[in-house]
Parts: sequence; structure tokens; C-alpha cells
Amino acid sequence: MLKLKEKILEFFYSIPRVLLINFFKIFVRIQVFNLKNIPDDRSAILAINHTTGADPIVLLGAVGKKIYFIASARNFGTGFTDFFMRRFANSLPVFKEKPIKNTSTFKELFSIAKRDNVLVGIFPEGKLNKKGKLESFHKGAAYLSFRTRLPIIPVYMHNLRKGVSSESFFARSNVAEGILSIIANTFHRINVFIGDPINPTAENIVDDLKGLIDAKSYRATIDDINSALIKEFSELEKEAGGLFTPDDDNVDPLQQSSP
Repeated sequence: MLKLKEKILEFFYSIPRVLLINFFKIFVRIQVFNLKNIPDDRSAILAINHTTGADPIVLLGAVGKKIYFIASARNFGTGFTDFFMRRFANSLPVFKEKPIKNTSTFKELFSIAKRDNVLVGIFPEGKLNKKGKLESFHKGAAYLSFRTRLPIIPVYMHNLRKGVSSESFFARSNVAEGILSIIANTFHRINVFIGDPINPTAENIVDDLKGLIDAKSYRATIDDINSALIKEFSELEKEAGGLFTPDDDNVDPLQQSSP
């Protein structure tokens, strides 16, 4: 009975998200490259570059599948935002200042990842990056891939209008920045490049409870996975730059007029 109630509630909570995604798709030109790289028969981790608060909506429209996003805990600060992020944005919190609190989040993620055909979305840059060039990657995606044995699939979103600048008053609110970014990208062309899956190999699976040598091996494996992810993103960035050149459609009115 409880499971049925949860399924009914989940259906009603998903209605606004589904309506927004489909409404957005009507007014945004999203072109997807290599969608076949996302498996239909197993779970996977999507590592995504993070330019605007509209990125999750763009990706959901491009992929057409349910994605569980990992977001900064500061977006879950009040009862309302916690409810909104979990139920409507399909997100789970990550605590940067107090990592010990991430235990329950990772347990939930590990449970979700065991289900068939579930996607987990991570922004490895760890913050909005409106500079136009990829910044250094945190290792959360590599860690999650290592622990769950799931492949990481790099997703490079190209040609988004960046919305308000990072220095703008509106950028102080993630909600306001996201809404303005959605508006800025209306009627715009966005290209989504999906890279080849990066699979953690069986021989690299180690037990966290072993000795110092294994701990070093563990860290090295995480570093290797993260390095492979960075390399894939670099190749996708070059591919996008080779296929598309800047044109008048790239002019961002919000960036130009932001205070």
C-alpha cells in the first residue's frame, strides 16, 4: 500500500517537470550528437559541463529520460526548496563543507544506481562556469563510478546562452539565474555532444578496508578515471568547435544588459 502511494505521489510530482521540459523543447532547438552512447538497458552516470541553471532542463529535453541530479546542499536550505529540489527537480544534496553528511546521499545514490535504466547527472566542475572554457574537475563522478561500477558518459553542452553574468545581482539567486537562463535560451540553438562511456575496469575494484597500499591504488584509480573524463571532454570541446562557428545567433542579450 505504501509503495502504491509513493508511486501515485511521484506521478503527480513529476507532472510540472514533464510539462516544463516539453514546453521548453518546443521553443528551443536542441541538436543531439551520439545519443546512442547512452545505454537503454543499464544505469549510467552522466558528467555534464555546467554553464547555466537551465542545464538540467536542456539535458532532460535532449536525452528524454529520467535523470537524478546531484546538486549543492545550499539549494536545499529551506523546507520549500528541499521539497522542490527533491520532488520536482529530481535532485539529491551534496555537502561540500561537511562531507560526513554525504553518507546518506551516497547510500541513496548507490540504491538508485542498482535499478535498471537509471541515469545520474553530475556537474564535475562543481559550480556554474560562464567563462567559456572548462575548469578543473572534482572527483565525485569518478568516485561514484568506481563505487557503483557504472560507466561515466561525458556530456558537453555547447552554444548555450549564458544568461546573466556571474557578477549580476540576479546571479546571487540560483532560482532567478535558472529562470533567466531558460528565457535567454528560448528560440536558441543548443548542441549536445555525448561522448564514449568510460568504464571502471574489474581489476581496479579494491576493498576500501584494506591497507595503505590498496588505499594508494584506490586513489590512483579515481585519478585515472577522472583523467579519462577530462580527456573525453577536451575531445568533445574540440569536436564542437570544429563543427560550429560563432554567429549572430550566439549574441546573449542578458549578458549584454546585465548590471
